[in-house]
This record gives sequence, structure tokens and C-alpha cells, in this order.
Amino acid sequence: IMQVALQQQDYVLFSEELKKYYPQIYNELSEILSHHNVRHGVLKGTADYWCRDYMPIQVDYDRFVQFRYHPDYLKGYRDYETPTEVSLELAKKLTSASIETSPIIADGGNFTFASIKRGRGYTPVVVMTEKVFFENSEVAGENLVYQLEKLFPKHKLLFLPWDRGDACGHTDGILHAVGPNKLLVNLKVYPDKIAARMREILESCFKVIELELSDYHEYSWAYINMIHTKDVIIVPGLGRATDAEALNHIKKLFPQYDGRIYQVQVSSIVKKYGGALNCLSWSFYKYL
Repeated sequence: IMQVALQQQDYVLFSEELKKYYPQIYNELSEILSHHNVRHGVLKGTADYWCRDYMPIQVDYDRFVQFRYHPDYLKGYRDYETPTEVSLELAKKLTSASIETSPIIADGGNFTFASIKRGRGYTPVVVMTEKVFFENSEVAGENLVYQLEKLFPKHKLLFLPWDRGDACGHTDGILHAVGPNKLLVNLKVYPDKIAARMREILESCFKVIELELSDYHEYSWAYINMIHTKDVIIVPGLGRATDAEALNHIKKLFPQYDGRIYQVQVSSIVKKYGGALNCLSWSFYKYL
């Protein structure tokens, strides 16, 4: 089987920094995961909470790629940059799968996975924003695409325009796979022109479903930035009237998760740092 769909991932890790600075949020997440027997734990020795971004990307059951974590938005704040050797060491303790290192600068939050089903076959898709071209500007665009295609040989790659108002340029606040051929998106928070181009690119492969909210605000992207394992879905809460709307829409889209979809309030983190639950977790499939 190719790229591990989110529903099949069942090992969730958080940075020890999250447990230290936001114990209430960590404990709530840990209780939900424990209740559903989802294995989870903490990563020690990381420089910040956002382990999605500096930990390796799972390409297949037995293969990961470790990209170079050196984001431009941490210029002047390099103390918060977890070195690649630390990420590799942590990952090697948790999985015996092979981990290939790449010199490409990229954050884990800019790799969102989906799949296209045609007949009996599935094509895995990885969706990124064009931020990756800006962060690796010394490499010619077509050469960068070639390198990424070699790292993801079975995948179709889609590149969305990068809204410069979003310093991180990640896709995990733009879209979330809802089974094959379907995506939940949150495009209303983007400028019209960029949103229209994103929609056009995504609709070339998928049925695109806009998150239904009565009010779209600067943080409503966070609802899409959820923890999604094969046993449980945890949706961020923002302490707003739209929390219940987001939760209800996500429950409708995932009826097979009846009774296993939760909401955890994370507005303090979202407002301060601009990241939510997918950013705060590193999840992968691990053989028992």
C-alpha cells in the first residue's frame, strides 16, 4: 500500500514542550487518545512544540523522509529550530523504518496527503504550497519538482499558490482529506484571487467541500488543522460560536467516526503562535 492515509496512522507524539507549557491541553488530548487506545507519547529535547514541522514525513509504511527544517519565519529566532540530527534521533527510537534525509528545506505542515480513486486503483496525492520554491530559491523550480517526485515516486504532486500573508505557507490549514476524491477546505479566509486559484487546482482532482461556518474569521483555518487517527478525530476549538458549527460539519463528513470525534479548546495557542492540533502532533503508522 502506498502513502499511509491519515485514518491508518495510529501513533501520536507531542513535544515535551507542549506538556510542560500547556499541561491542561496535553492532558486532555492524552485522555482522549488513551480512552481509544491510541498509542501516544512525548518527544524529548525538541526546541519547540510544532513537531509536525521538524519530524520526518511518512511516505510509505516502511519509509520516511527527513527534510531540512530551517524555515525563513524563524530568522532571528533560531533557538526555536530543532536540529535535523535531533529529529532523526527521536524518529529512529520510535520506528525501525528507513529514513532518507533530503537537503530540501520544507516543513511537515506543508505536506498534506489525500488520494484519488479510479476504478480499483488509488493514486496518493501530496498537496503543498509554492512556499517550498521560495525557501529553496537556489534550486531551479523544475529541479526541485524532480527531487520531490523522486522522494514521492508513487504520488501526484499538487502545488497551491502561497498567500504571503501566511508566513508559514502550510497546507494543513487549507485542506483535509475526507476519504478518496474528497477534500474539506477552508478557502474563505484567503484573498479571493488566491482562493479561486486554490479551488481550481484542487477541483482538477477532487470534490471540494467548503467548511460550513456562519462567520469566517482569521483563525477559522484552525478547525481543519485536526488530529486524525484511525480511531479518533480531535478538532480544535477556538472559544467562538463557530466551534459547534465546525464540529457538526466534521461529524457529518465522517459518520463512521460516530462517538469518536472530540473538540479540544486551543485558542490560547492558535492566537499566540498561529498553529493548531495537526501542527502540534507528529503521527504515523507503526507495526505492532
